[in-house]
Amino acid sequence: MDWSQSDVNRVFTDNIVISNPDRLPFHRYGVPDKSYSDEGFYDVTVGPVVCKSEISKNVSSSQSLCYDGKLYNYTDHCIMRVNERNDINGCRDMTHLQHCGNLTCPGLYRCQQSTTCLLFDEVCDNIRQCPHGDDEVGCDVTCPIGCSCEGFVFICHQKEVEKIFKDLSVEARKLDLSSSLFPNNNLIVPAYTYLADFKLFNCSIDKIMPYSFEQLMNLLHLDLSSNKLKVLQSYTFYGLTKLVTLNLKGNLMLGFIKPSAFVALPNVKDLELSGTRIKTLFNGTFIGLENLETFNITGNGLTTVEENVFDGLVSLLTIDLTQNDVTKVSPDIFSRLSHLTKMKTDSYIFCCLKPESVSAENCFPKMDEFSSCSNLMRNDVLRVCLWTIAINALIGNIGVIIYRIINEQTLLFKANWLFIMNLGVSDMLMGVYLGIIAVADMYYSGNYILHDREWRDSFVCKLAGIIAAISCEASVCFVMLTTFDCYLMVKFPFGGWRITYKIAKVSTLVCWLFVVIIAVVPILDTTYFSNMFYSRTAVCLALPFSRQKVSGWEYSTAIFVFYNSIAFTVIAWCQLSIYNVAKSSNRIMAKRTKQDITLARRLFLIVLTDFLCWFPVGIMGKSSINQCKK
Repeated sequence: MDWSQSDVNRVFTDNIVISNPDRLPFHRYGVPDKSYSDEGFYDVTVGPVVCKSEISKNVSSSQSLCYDGKLYNYTDHCIMRVNERNDINGCRDMTHLQHCGNLTCPGLYRCQQSTTCLLFDEVCDNIRQCPHGDDEVGCDVTCPIGCSCEGFVFICHQKEVEKIFKDLSVEARKLDLSSSLFPNNNLIVPAYTYLADFKLFNCSIDKIMPYSFEQLMNLLHLDLSSNKLKVLQSYTFYGLTKLVTLNLKGNLMLGFIKPSAFVALPNVKDLELSGTRIKTLFNGTFIGLENLETFNITGNGLTTVEENVFDGLVSLLTIDLTQNDVTKVSPDIFSRLSHLTKMKTDSYIFCCLKPESVSAENCFPKMDEFSSCSNLMRNDVLRVCLWTIAINALIGNIGVIIYRIINEQTLLFKANWLFIMNLGVSDMLMGVYLGIIAVADMYYSGNYILHDREWRDSFVCKLAGIIAAISCEASVCFVMLTTFDCYLMVKFPFGGWRITYKIAKVSTLVCWLFVVIIAVVPILDTTYFSNMFYSRTAVCLALPFSRQKVSGWEYSTAIFVFYNSIAFTVIAWCQLSIYNVAKSSNRIMAKRTKQDITLARRLFLIVLTDFLCWFPVGIMGKSSINQCKK
């Protein structure tokens, strides 16, 4: 019934929301409609106003109210929906489409450059509902056979590219052709001027001609990883002026990048070149990447980096050069990278050449345990100790050997004498090793870091490492034999069990053969030890102190930790037994037994010094193993 045509005395009821209580009470209501009155308003007499509790419950906030005071269902908030009567669900004044700035439209379609959300059923329904009409754009796009498509996103894996390009919309925004096949493995791309994301992972592409991407002027992301590229020609990526990320990771056959290959890429921020076969970075390689921020070239076996190769990368923030084999670099290689903040490399040599913008905490690896950027020995205290111990070890042990040969004629054919003589020889070798390191420190003084790799890969360093290993393990072996011989003398004073001179000679020969073999093996087996067993540190030692599981760490641990631990367990048991025998002996002990115990006590000092030297090595080695497991 039309209330405007009803009797003036007829009473009608209606529900409205009064947001301003100051307007109460009111008795008349003007309807803004000229069809009912020439004056533009139709006056209605209002009776007593009655509050409805069910209405107040429904009104949870002002966002559930239209400007005209009408209520709308909150499920229609931020959603443009037209019902079967062609009326808008929600507010006719569009109030329900306001305050939608933070809405992400979960499960709905969000209109471009708008806060309006639509049901997917209302997209491509021939009714333009988005402010810019994008809900009806691309509705006639054909999805190529075998592809997965959504809007302008096309995912076509393991397909023949020629067939895909034939049916693909020129308005494509994202195209994923991973594991697809190109004719003759040659990349040819039609003009997709709207394409923003192009993925060509594992497509067996081995050739890209110059200017191949020239017509993809809006491309932002290009993924060419895991292909078979061999060479990047000059101007390969010319025309990609909006490109942001370029991924060339895993091109295992890529060995050469010609100068100007990356020219005219002013917006590239991220370049991925890891896992290729690039051995040399030539000057001019990175021309055109003036805004590059992140550069990764790990795992290439890179050996040569020319002096000015990074000069154009003025915006570079992070560089990763790990898992390469660069031996020589220019002192000024990073001098123009004024914005660089983080470096990852295989050698501390690069951290010595870092620009001031890179803090010590953000340069990897950390400094060598012994060396500095200038010297093989980090400070003068280490240098003085090195020379002092080297000279004392050489002179002292040579003196002991000469003294025993001249003044102990009666003991020349005793097992104990033979073991002590060989112990002196093994300790003398340690003096030789320390002397080699001291001379190398003097030779490279002032500019050591520029020759770090040259020194550690040299024959002299490997020889020093072998001598140190022989000295260490021979000392352990002869200390164990000496202690065991003393134990037999004290435990069996009447000669029931003794090491004869003949057995002593055989034991000595076996000991030397054993330690020489275990010291030389690491330089023969280059596959397992990677020819770096004695090149881990500047002092050419293979002790297992590193937290990282470097090549040959199991071998090093087995020798310097477990073998030495077993040897010192035997030594400790023998010494304890000698102590117990001495403690329980009575006053009428045989003179010979007393002499044996006196000799055992004197030898105990020798054993103790060697034990105090190598026991901490075992502890630190085991600690490193535990840290590796964590």
